[in-house]
Amino acid sequence: MRSNSSDDFGLNIVKTGPVQWANAGQEHVYDAGSACLTDRGQPLRVFGPRGGSVRFVIVQAAALKSLVAHPEDLSGRPVRPGPALRLLDGYLRSLASLGEPRSLELASTIGLHLLDLVAATLEPTAEAANIVTERGVKAARLQTILAEVAQRFSDPNFDLDNVAGALGMSRRYVQKLFEGTGKSFTKHLAGCRLERAFAMLTDPHHLHLAIIEVGFGDVSHFNRMFRRHFGETPSGVRAASTMSRIDPATPHSAPRCC
Repeated sequence: MRSNSSDDFGLNIVKTGPVQWANAGQEHVYDAGSACLTDRGQPLRVFGPRGGSVRFVIVQAAALKSLVAHPEDLSGRPVRPGPALRLLDGYLRSLASLGEPRSLELASTIGLHLLDLVAATLEPTAEAANIVTERGVKAARLQTILAEVAQRFSDPNFDLDNVAGALGMSRRYVQKLFEGTGKSFTKHLAGCRLERAFAMLTDPHHLHLAIIEVGFGDVSHFNRMFRRHFGETPSGVRAASTMSRIDPATPHSAPRCC
């Protein structure tokens, strides 16, 4: 969330350090993983050895002050580590995977989420705590779950219990977060696996694999799910893909986003 005004606050997370900040009469050295809040309306110096890098988010002062009491008192000081800071850092990293250009609506939503996460990191007021939790914090937690699924869905033993345990959430909370997307966790996980199976079936480098090796353990269940998802059987997709490589004029099905 960025602005051209100097009436902003910046929350800075060190990727590689050490990095030294001097701001608002404070001066501290920060190692990788630590963070600080800076008042961009006051003189700011940042220095450190070559190779130091920082991930940061900028929020408008008025917007932050509507959620956090007197954030200016925290300027130039280390930010307390904890779950909220980890969520913010993970959310910022996830934004790198979003393609450009982003719609104005999406940019506005992302901006609100980042504002909420900064507020959660600094500790929101009692009046704002529920807004912050139900908006930005919830979105960041869902993004964390999606990232965990994207990394581990190819493991046939990976399931709801695994993701809940890895992220320190209850099964019910993970399910509840997915309810807001209109899709269950189970359906999302199956969709990821089906998309991967489609990609493997249409990849000439995987022609040596039997169809069961690119799907689930139960071949009949896999066939039913695959046909329901793509409107074609796995063997049909592989055959069409093979024919299209022999005859480029022959079209073949493309995967649909789940």
